[in-house]
Amino acid sequence: MSKGINSSGYRIEVICVGSELLLDRVNTDVNLLSGILARAGFSISFCCIVGDVKEEIIRAVKSSLKRSNVIFITGGLGPTSDDITRESISELLNRRLLFSEEIWRDICKRFYDRGVREIPEINKKQAYVIEDCEVLKNKVGTAPGLVVREGEKEIVILPGPPAELAPMAEKYVDVLKKKRENKFLQIYRFGISGTPESIVEEAVYPFLKERGLGYTILAQPHMIEILIVSDAIPPETITDIEEYIKGRFGSNYLGLNPPTLPEIVGNLLREKRWKIALAESCTGGLAGKLLTDIPGSSNFFQGSFVVYSNLLKKKVLKVPKTVLKKCGAVSEETALYMAKGARKAGKADVSLSFTGIAGPSGGTVEKPVGLVYIGVGLPKNRFFTYRFLLTGNRQIIRERTVYQGFDLLRKHLLKDANNSSHQQKV
Repeated sequence: MSKGINSSGYRIEVICVGSELLLDRVNTDVNLLSGILARAGFSISFCCIVGDVKEEIIRAVKSSLKRSNVIFITGGLGPTSDDITRESISELLNRRLLFSEEIWRDICKRFYDRGVREIPEINKKQAYVIEDCEVLKNKVGTAPGLVVREGEKEIVILPGPPAELAPMAEKYVDVLKKKRENKFLQIYRFGISGTPESIVEEAVYPFLKERGLGYTILAQPHMIEILIVSDAIPPETITDIEEYIKGRFGSNYLGLNPPTLPEIVGNLLREKRWKIALAESCTGGLAGKLLTDIPGSSNFFQGSFVVYSNLLKKKVLKVPKTVLKKCGAVSEETALYMAKGARKAGKADVSLSFTGIAGPSGGTVEKPVGLVYIGVGLPKNRFFTYRFLLTGNRQIIRERTVYQGFDLLRKHLLKDANNSSHQQKV
């Protein structure tokens, strides 16, 4: 939801190229670009999807050039015959495609580093660039990004895979931000966890409207962000906003310009010099992945036990056979024993456990898809369990489960766990 964040005065549009996006593939590129742009003080005014058809690509870009200052085009930079974005823009702007020996060397090196010695001839297609463009190096894949300037307009052509798109988009947007902002422009990010976007909007809209502040609400898996971009907000106003948000959301307020939830948990564990171990069933190692994404996580992360089967729950984490038979793998009792087993087997100070039904199948009337239990283990033999009924597809349920767990642990690390009414002991 945007409330006038595009303080740059620029109109930015996105064109996503790929026939698969018109069939059964989810378009994640626009969400990724939206987040990158929003954090830099920009917003997307318009987005469309076109198939791998030269005439459609040309028509979409030609239309956007009439309205926008910056156009992002994603996809269609691969080596196959249906990847024609580069060729389409070349034809539209009447510019030649030029072969770059430097880019070809980079592509060859990428293949060599992967152990490939015979490089497919069709990959030479990715070494062609549009005349008079700026090249954005791809440090993950083989297709470089291209920035084509047409008068005062800029066309930014990026590969579709998110892992390749994100770093190039971030680099370009950072340069764009520095060019467009005045030296006083500031971006304020207020993070809130465990609260739906609609509730955040309902709470902050009248407060910020009364003060004449434009903002956007950015919903992410790990938090809701309220972004305010301005060149003249007095420090006392920022303090007032923080106090208001704290008053409305309490411990769910993550602070001004906060890191991610896994980073917050990692920082708290570092401060206490505590170690964490995880027990994961339905999340399949996702929680461990998010913690090990953090540089220096070896200072606080012992490891993750991915115990998907009941056999491993029993053998590795010592969940009693009677508990699994009587209560089931998806239960409060199993989550509790998993947290206890992970803390003991991982020789850790704290633990988190996750068990649930991520779907799309496997649910029953008593235990529907989206039912998850999370266990939290703390020093002094303190254990807590929580039940959630989450919505979404399999991926979303797994992500929400993990972030719920991190948020629960964050709150426990910030308060005396003895005051919790959920305390249980085995």
